Amino acid sequence: MDCPKCGHSQSNTEQCESCGVFFEKYVQYLADKEAMASAKRSPHRGGRDDTPGFPLVKGALALIIVLSGAFAIFGRDATDSATIEPVAAPVPSTPAQAQGGIAAQINKSHPPRNAIEAARNATVFIQTPWGSLGSGFIVSADCRVVTNRHVLHFDSASAKRAAEQSPAIAKELARQQGELLQDLKHLSEAYREEVGRNGKGSGGALTLKIKIDKVKETLRTLPESVRQQVNDEISKTALYARLATYKVSLVDGTRFDVNQIEYVDELDLASFRLPASNCPYIKRGKSAQLSQGERLYTVGSPSGLTYTVTGGVFSGYRDEGERRYLQTDAPINPGNSGGPLITEVGDVIGVNTAILLGTQGIGFAIPVEDIPAL
Repeated sequence: MDCPKCGHSQSNTEQCESCGVFFEKYVQYLADKEAMASAKRSPHRGGRDDTPGFPLVKGALALIIVLSGAFAIFGRDATDSATIEPVAAPVPSTPAQAQGGIAAQINKSHPPRNAIEAARNATVFIQTPWGSLGSGFIVSADCRVVTNRHVLHFDSASAKRAAEQSPAIAKELARQQGELLQDLKHLSEAYREEVGRNGKGSGGALTLKIKIDKVKETLRTLPESVRQQVNDEISKTALYARLATYKVSLVDGTRFDVNQIEYVDELDLASFRLPASNCPYIKRGKSAQLSQGERLYTVGSPSGLTYTVTGGVFSGYRDEGERRYLQTDAPINPGNSGGPLITEVGDVIGVNTAILLGTQGIGFAIPVEDIPAL
């Protein structure tokens, strides 16, 4: 055979009689060198250790993590499948806050011209450390805010379920498998040609055989590698979420950092208090007095479009398990969750919470009567 390093021809297939290299170790060295060079040329390829670097998998996973905290979804089985920047320092009180509180401050910068705009002034925009968006609304002058639990609580199980069902991750996995199969095909053809020319013991054949084995192993372990990457990223986010500080902003741009959250048992509700005083708040209405077709409005930040107002009608009451929800065709999108569902006179009658999976214009709110005295 020919030495893969110096080209010396000999019958010994273990060590070169001329330069002294051991063939198997040198071939392994060449294969590793080539693998490193390939990884640099194409970061999305490589062996098992390169899998966490798949950019599209990471991008799709980041989107899943964001959306897993964005809004709840009611599926056909009526199950709730609700489902990642440095944290700024607390914003100090401004002179306007010290003199007349938040209500006076906002009324000066955003004087409400109707009941809907008054409700807007009492709605907050929430950003989580892992990137999801949501809304909430102030329910008392002492700046108590109500929102959805799923806006603030990172649910690892839901994020994993969403990742397992993600078309984006499945598509990326299929693409990677397709590329590896093409690589395997080309390497196998090259191996057969090398064996035909120089035999199985040639340096070129040994190098190609090692490459083929590596591609086969990468192909075999690829699904589990991607699955492990997903679980690792979600676990990291869940750990980070335990010490979460949420950014909460008002319509005039005033921002607060909040980290003391109270969750309501058995309900998709949570609350916290803004570190401020004399806040504008929305008066509670009575959802039990709603008539079908009655005009309703949502205030929230769908897809980050802060303080968007949408309108629709009251579609009826819907029972899911032991809970009653208000159904509306007023658009509810990621970022609306936790925001108020209000009447034409500006009274809040529900907390925007969920959509019906696979439909448009079918949204649900938790009745205001279910919000405990906080």
